[in-house]
Amino acid sequence: MTRAKLVTPSDKELLFLSWPIFIEFFLRVVIGNINVWMISHYSEPAVASIGAANQLLNLSIFVYGFVTVGTQILIAQYLGAKKIASVKQVINTSLFGALGIGFLISLVFILFSSQLLQFMNLEPELITIGKSYLQIFGGSLFVSAVSAVIIAILRTHGYTQPALLVPMVASILAVIGNYVALYSPFGLPNFGVSGLAWSSVIGNIIGLIIAFSLLKKHIRFSIRDLSLKDFSGARIKQILTYGLPSSGESLSYQGAQVVVTMIVASLGASVLIAKSYITAISQFVYLIAAAISQGNQIMIGRSVGAGEFQRAYKRGMRSTVIGVLASIMICVLTYVFIEPIMGIFTTNPEVIAISKEVFLVEIILEAVRSVNMILVGSLNASGDVKFPLICSLIVLWLISLPFSYLLAIRFGFGLVGVWIAYAIDEFLRSCLMINRWRSGVWKSKAVVTAEEKSIVDLA
Repeated sequence: MTRAKLVTPSDKELLFLSWPIFIEFFLRVVIGNINVWMISHYSEPAVASIGAANQLLNLSIFVYGFVTVGTQILIAQYLGAKKIASVKQVINTSLFGALGIGFLISLVFILFSSQLLQFMNLEPELITIGKSYLQIFGGSLFVSAVSAVIIAILRTHGYTQPALLVPMVASILAVIGNYVALYSPFGLPNFGVSGLAWSSVIGNIIGLIIAFSLLKKHIRFSIRDLSLKDFSGARIKQILTYGLPSSGESLSYQGAQVVVTMIVASLGASVLIAKSYITAISQFVYLIAAAISQGNQIMIGRSVGAGEFQRAYKRGMRSTVIGVLASIMICVLTYVFIEPIMGIFTTNPEVIAISKEVFLVEIILEAVRSVNMILVGSLNASGDVKFPLICSLIVLWLISLPFSYLLAIRFGFGLVGVWIAYAIDEFLRSCLMINRWRSGVWKSKAVVTAEEKSIVDLA
């Protein structure tokens, strides 16, 4: 094979689409850790309270994520089919849909912030600290919902680099705002936890303004083009039909992680601390596979929309190989240097020893996890959204969680047992995803069917 054939034009397009998404994911992880560090130097109770509040806020992302994911799937396929009128209608409908769902979520946080924090079993002192934060930040989530949909629209059209500007500006402004709120520079008053919420809100509002300007510049869709008359009930149903199962898988995974944390907590403080640090490091490890999955999903959607199923099949398989190789390479390097890496977080020899054992299993885990991330994204992009969700629910809740308990508690493997259970879960699902992709069943699930291509675009 010649050197020219090793990197295809399609691979270059994958890289072009994926690297800005990687930078966005990387910034979110880094800035999230910076925020925790800043808050920890202000008040440890604030860390606990805001941490609990953020868990609730993060779950809400999956609710408006139904619209985001469904929009991305539809637009990618309609672009491939060159059905531009349909694209415009999906954009209009999805923005109104995100705004509506966002307002409902915001209303829940404004009215029931105390009850939600009580549900998290927080002490009264922590509820008092977190209530204003949850009301202010949660009350603005309609802004985040609309921004998320616009970013998805830009990405699907191939504008992943400009889309990076929105979360980058919002995150940087939030960090600066946090510093101003907590450390009172230039003689300013201390704004406390409420100031943290307002800094994020202001950052997100400015991010939304930038998002709308990018939408107008690159997609030629202005905020003035929004019209309730063009809102389509059929389109929003279509968006949710594809978006609900896709986001539902992620929501199921997050719920399972809560159960796993309860299992790990019973193993002792050192093990729970080790899990926290390992999870933080793992976030960096699988960023590349996550970014490749997003870029690949855009390409698959376009190919399926254009009826180029063989091209889509090859792209999905090749992206999977690239993701697996990248994940293994990063995991091996992380394992080799795990002691100095863990030294950044802790000097506890027990925690470091646990982490070294776990990261040996992590090599296998991330290899098969990358298969799942990329092929699940490929299936979702093709319109085959229910199969990955069903597999996730069955394997995750009936195999992964029971094995986590048995291996960690009954057989005494501790945290390593949990990671082995993770690996078993990801391996079984990766086998199912590979078989599904190779079977070609997903070709019949396309949004733009052969029959639909003969129908005039919806008005």
